[in-house]
Amino acid sequence: MARNHLLHRLSASEQARWLQVDSQIGTPRVGLRRQATPDQSAGIFSTLIPHNVSPTDAVRIAERLRAVSPDRVTAAIGRLHGINEEPDLGRKDLQEIRDQVLEWTDYLERILADTGTRGQDRVMLLAAAFLEGAPLEVCIKAATAFDPHASQARQRFREGRSPRRRLRDVGVDVTEADTATFSSRPGLAMAAIRTDWHHWADERTQTREWLELITSAKAVAENWTKQVGERLLDLSRTATDPPFFSVLESWVSAPDIDDDRSSIIAELLTQAALTEELTRDVHSRLLTWTKRSPSQRIVVARVCAGKYGLRWPQTALVRIRHLLAKDDEASQIASAVLANHAQNRRNLERIVKTIDSWLEKYPNHPAGPRAFLALTDPSIGDGVSEAHSISVLGTLITLAQSSPEIRDFLISGWAITLQQPEVREAAYRTLVNWSEAVHDSHLDRDFTFGLLTDVRNAHTPLDAMSRFLYGSPDHDAPAVINARFALANLNSNSHLPCTRPNCLISNPNGPSEAGTVEQTDPSSQEPGSTET
Repeated sequence: MARNHLLHRLSASEQARWLQVDSQIGTPRVGLRRQATPDQSAGIFSTLIPHNVSPTDAVRIAERLRAVSPDRVTAAIGRLHGINEEPDLGRKDLQEIRDQVLEWTDYLERILADTGTRGQDRVMLLAAAFLEGAPLEVCIKAATAFDPHASQARQRFREGRSPRRRLRDVGVDVTEADTATFSSRPGLAMAAIRTDWHHWADERTQTREWLELITSAKAVAENWTKQVGERLLDLSRTATDPPFFSVLESWVSAPDIDDDRSSIIAELLTQAALTEELTRDVHSRLLTWTKRSPSQRIVVARVCAGKYGLRWPQTALVRIRHLLAKDDEASQIASAVLANHAQNRRNLERIVKTIDSWLEKYPNHPAGPRAFLALTDPSIGDGVSEAHSISVLGTLITLAQSSPEIRDFLISGWAITLQQPEVREAAYRTLVNWSEAVHDSHLDRDFTFGLLTDVRNAHTPLDAMSRFLYGSPDHDAPAVINARFALANLNSNSHLPCTRPNCLISNPNGPSEAGTVEQTDPSSQEPGSTET
């Protein structure tokens, strides 16, 4: 009916084509508009109007669709399928068009204001909008929790019309499985959330606290946390006093946060970062969270491990450096993120340069050495096979044989790492893993031990290197003994001249006093500084 109304009454053939059913999608245009390839806009909004929408609403939706410019849809489709464009931006453009067409402002103002709907009905609609798809019992319990201190309001929910009748009266559909949906009025849920936020501005704080309450651990809407977060994200794109970040702060600050909740928060933050209106806020908040609680740091590490790290690799590396300042679970995840990203040769070169700069700028801070060990320890990786984790170190060793810069990075990196007491045990384990990799023929024996010979000659043998060279009661493996024998009998490796100023190889006693790099604590960088 809507398609015929567009085609015959409104003379809008382009918009009518967008509503084609599945069997007609992709058919080429005919006549003067005949194309060799199917029309990608055909059926793009075929699911916009479900079958159970009333004829009156279908016609109204069609009339709003008539006002959408075909050029706008074409541009969105081009972004969705274009090579050089972000598909997420195309999906976002199409979703904005859907929201515009499915605008229920007049309907909501009529049922919530003009007819004098009581407050409890408004809260019932709001609960169903945030918890769409949930059992009605969950929506009803969530609605009664809106004002937990008002016992009289709780009693009113039990008087007069039944809760299910209240939901139907404000536009909520009740399925046979007794769940709340908006299938007959698509888009009404988000429209209700936006209208409520703007219309009842004086109750925004109460609304936010209510959402935090019902989605907390073991609360009535705990299982709908992700959907609530996504709808708050959509609301916060255009809302005044957006609630998205403050609600996420309450979730991540809870004392009983688990891995599932942490993963949901990381996923929501990633979606927010890819939302143009919120990108800047996400960058700043992630930097701030690297210095906060362990749960916040873990969320940042998981964000950097996903699409965020691929979309903004250099920005993610700055956050990873702050995470590596401590030895905790977030630091371990960050190390695995570095190892996994470094498997790509193009990423590896960028990561090496970045870690090299950390070692130079902050030689006495543990972040650089931890990053160096993450890149050179064949045992570090997140869900990758041993062969893959060794391949990063193997690639570095191979490159070092022809690249003085990579060779200098490995030698100087070891020299600085071995002087850092906070990574002493990790450095020793990595040296042992190198010897095991050589013993198992994963690394070139002569060149690898040649590198360690240069490290030994440039380094005062203390701590991890001392244990590795001269023995430890708990490590008598054949690979370690073989490595000690090789390092004790090999002369200094003859390499190309070192390209680094104040090179440790050319000056075995270490850099001169004049050449010492002034230490700066990277954790002193504020979110508002240039390092973002």
